[in-house]
Amino acid sequence: MKFTTKILGLAFSAAALCMTACTSEKQKMEEHHFGNKIYINVTNNTEEILVKPAAANVIVTRQMTVGTALKAENKITARFVADTNLLKDYHLSHYDDKAIALPAEMCTIEDADVLIEKGAVASAPATVIFSNLQELDREKVYVMPVAIRDVNGIEALESKTVVYYVFKGSALINVVANIADNRAWPDFNNDSKFNNLTNFTMEALIRPNAFGRQISTIMGIEGNFLLRIGDAGVPDNQLQIASNRNNTNSDLQFETGKWYHIACAFDNGYVTVYINGSEKLSNSHTGRYSVSLGRKHTNESDGSRCFWIGYSYSSDRYFDGDISEVRIWNRTLTKDEINAPSHFYSVDPASEGLISYWKFDEEAGDVIKDHSASGYDLTCEKTPKWTKVSLP
Repeated sequence: MKFTTKILGLAFSAAALCMTACTSEKQKMEEHHFGNKIYINVTNNTEEILVKPAAANVIVTRQMTVGTALKAENKITARFVADTNLLKDYHLSHYDDKAIALPAEMCTIEDADVLIEKGAVASAPATVIFSNLQELDREKVYVMPVAIRDVNGIEALESKTVVYYVFKGSALINVVANIADNRAWPDFNNDSKFNNLTNFTMEALIRPNAFGRQISTIMGIEGNFLLRIGDAGVPDNQLQIASNRNNTNSDLQFETGKWYHIACAFDNGYVTVYINGSEKLSNSHTGRYSVSLGRKHTNESDGSRCFWIGYSYSSDRYFDGDISEVRIWNRTLTKDEINAPSHFYSVDPASEGLISYWKFDEEAGDVIKDHSASGYDLTCEKTPKWTKVSLP
């Protein structure tokens, strides 16, 4: 009898424990999810989108879905809408009464009607498209609230029914790469477009952090055509165009901590160098009438030479500083082109004659995208140190 009582007692205890656990789990679920309700699947209900100046149509897209904490017990439907009437709520919740509504014609939503099937926990995405953003006043802040409406089959979690997209004017350059004690290279693989160039232009935007070495390399090929700073008998802060003849003068000296746009324009053997748009070296002969940059990449252990950024001949000739907007053109840019608005900081990747364009703005990783049609991405020996900036 005592044995039976003990068995029954254990059974009741187990059942009670199970009921308590189940009840506790249910309460916990309700506590954290407020029951099963629909909400917009985002981590934050505010996203800031920085808009850079541009001549062409600037388009930004976002994918949006709705979800539920638990599997849907029935079919659930909702609709995404752009609702500028919610701007006043943004003003109150973000303590910002100066933001204005994004013009309605700049926002469209594709597949706005969304569905969560019975037994599912998320919908297929709707696509929010923001267009013609280049027309915004860069001095103002714009907001477009996107909310869910017409919810059927379940209640909505009110705290997660709207996302505020905030648009602000951005600098043209927000991230650059520090390539100190580093080097980068493409593999042009003898592409003919880079060889036998009688007219071309090299450009780079640089900020030296330190000198102190005999040579600091910007880009080019050792013993062929090279943009470098310093040399034997040349100050370690002075730009030199090294070719069959070395071309430099004291007007090409840099200071640490300052940004410089360099443009070296080659025209049938003669180079003209512009620093921040000002002509500092004029029609100086290099001793060669054409240049080939397209040699297949090697580590140069066999004595061959190829194109590098931040390296020439030996590893101690790196550039200690930040770099951005590195370009190669297959034509000689004019002074007016170099001084065109915003040219130092950005150009159209489809520009005539632009055969390499590395912005160095990835912010992560060791591959630098070639934005030109050529598609020769750079590989960095080490991951660069990515630096936040605001240029201009």
